Amino acid sequence: MEARERFDESVMSYAAVVRQRIGASLRMPLKDRTLYRSESSHRLWWHRDGENLVQLLAYREQTPAGVNIEGIQFDRFEDAFDPMDDKLFFGLAENDEDSGSPNEDDFWFEHPLYAEYVESYWFRSGDTISISLPDGRTVRSVELQVVPRQADVHRMTGSLWIEPEKGHLTRAVYRLSDQLDAFRDIPDLQAEEDEDLRFIPGLLKPFTFDLRMISVDYGLWDFEVWMPRAMRMDGVAAAGILSLPVTMDYSYEIEDVTTEGSLAAGGHDDLPEMHFRTRSEAMTYLNQLAFGEEVDTDILRVAGGRNQGSRMIVPSDREYLASSSELPPPIWKEAPGFTSGAELRQRFDALADLPGAGTAQRPSTLRWGLQRPDLTRFNRVEGLSFGVRGQIRPHTPAGPLSLTGTARMGLGDLHVNLRADATRESLRRRIRLSGYNELVSIDEGARHLGLGNSLQGIIFGRDDGDYFYRSGGTLEWTPPSAARRAYRFRTYAEYHRPAPVTTEFAVFQFWKDGWAFRPNIVADEGWEYGAVLDVNPWWGSDPLLTQGGFDLMVQAGSGMSKYGRASLIGRLILPVPLGMRLAVETGGGTSWGDPTVQRLWYVGGSRTLRGFVPRIAGGEDFTRARLEIAKTFTWGALSLFSDYGWAGAWDGFDISAGYTSLGLGLSMIDGLLRMDAAKGVRDPKTFRLDVYLDGIL
Repeated sequence: MEARERFDESVMSYAAVVRQRIGASLRMPLKDRTLYRSESSHRLWWHRDGENLVQLLAYREQTPAGVNIEGIQFDRFEDAFDPMDDKLFFGLAENDEDSGSPNEDDFWFEHPLYAEYVESYWFRSGDTISISLPDGRTVRSVELQVVPRQADVHRMTGSLWIEPEKGHLTRAVYRLSDQLDAFRDIPDLQAEEDEDLRFIPGLLKPFTFDLRMISVDYGLWDFEVWMPRAMRMDGVAAAGILSLPVTMDYSYEIEDVTTEGSLAAGGHDDLPEMHFRTRSEAMTYLNQLAFGEEVDTDILRVAGGRNQGSRMIVPSDREYLASSSELPPPIWKEAPGFTSGAELRQRFDALADLPGAGTAQRPSTLRWGLQRPDLTRFNRVEGLSFGVRGQIRPHTPAGPLSLTGTARMGLGDLHVNLRADATRESLRRRIRLSGYNELVSIDEGARHLGLGNSLQGIIFGRDDGDYFYRSGGTLEWTPPSAARRAYRFRTYAEYHRPAPVTTEFAVFQFWKDGWAFRPNIVADEGWEYGAVLDVNPWWGSDPLLTQGGFDLMVQAGSGMSKYGRASLIGRLILPVPLGMRLAVETGGGTSWGDPTVQRLWYVGGSRTLRGFVPRIAGGEDFTRARLEIAKTFTWGALSLFSDYGWAGAWDGFDISAGYTSLGLGLSMIDGLLRMDAAKGVRDPKTFRLDVYLDGIL
């Protein structure tokens, strides 16, 4: 604590190459869409008592609109590491900004090494690392594990590695011990939620942020001072139904450090003092030092932190920056100088192994109707359905526990849906125990009870889901909510029964005599006991490069009937010449035993067979494929595609008995929003226009 309160004023100046990588994406069930990425390199000459000099060596920025060259925002490099700042924050905040106060309207942080916050934490020593050098000297770091007495968004959980002789921080890995809810945890936003922010729709609330991990590393320079080496931050921001993983990566390659001690010892007396007759001569020298060649440059004045500001040297030719050899690779690739993937996994595991903190009892929350995106929906069974949800987070010795109760009723079927969930979540997993009496879709992954299908149903009279009622309980195991759901294991016991169509209203259909929604399946009634495993990995983050993944599902059930079934769907996206992309999706499934009607396989609709109505074919087995070629533009892509689908029994399979369609597609943001027009090639030669989210291209 004494070392924490001392400013390190011994460093007078240093020179370093600072490399930075940022990535932000939109999380969807099929794949994450990269919304923003940037890579940059700067050479920094930092001075304790004067103005900093920054030379931009390389820069690349990409959004869904393409690579940005001219619109570079040079003031983003304003947080150079300052040895006098708190090392826990790697120079991203100054000492007077890194903590704040509960009396202020902004967010504050209870620093574990501040005297006023020590009583909020438990401390214990961990491992010790000792490195013996050939000259007899030894470098040691001792781990200090920090766990809050009660989990709170203003407190951290983590490990601080401290050099014991002088108390310098050498490494840190930590996270916020609770999820940040902006309206709940930032006081000046609480009033605005009822005023300026009240017009934001419920489907974009709440605003939350899960800080999964911050990893900070320092290296010892000339056995005198600890200087920054690397920093990594991983988190997930969310606005209602939108989930946005964000990652930042920094690397410092220290080239020279001048300290008061080195000056006193004469360590820099042999360095010549440079004098230049003209600005052009000085720039030529700096360009040779930075780029190894003569480059036309501009000098910009940018904002600074503790110092009065910085001057930035920027090549006049902006295109040079995107092709510079100093440009680091994207954040999803390994790169020298940055924290490696193996190190990150090791530190994440160590962070996950720290003891859990109890959760303070929070006031209960109650939301209804349009206040949350999933509490209002429409389908042909319930009609317009409204829900209410309450949640409490009680204190438990096991750590954070969420107890949630949801009730809803449709105006069409007047069926009361009830659901109770008890959720225990850690950094590694999310376990949920649920009891329910509710309406469910036969294909839960298709999100037929979500916003998109609800809007299609109430406006155009198109409801692609098929439903049944279930009552029972389930135990579900998935990755934590901050991670992509790459797997799910669920075991259940539930009673199934049919759900009849009860409404015949749609905005653009109500005046048509005799119009009605298509019929629903007639589900088999009885008890079912079973388990299901879904595995859904995805590889590739750059929308301009190769991507791929698969969906594997295995399910077994007994009760009113005994059955097993499994399916495998593979996807591959390849870049091809002329700014085009080729996508292939193919797979199939089979069943054993005697599956019920609601456990058969069906094809038809935007997810399986465009151009045809849902459930145009069904049976114990199925196969399907789609081929698509798209021309990409800055605003999206135009594509030509063909789908094939068949369902029935394998012993009667005939490829000519399947259904084939041809169509044109329009997509935005790498398939996030899709509009497809498709027509059947064989009878029935139906035509369908589909608008949906989360397409392959």
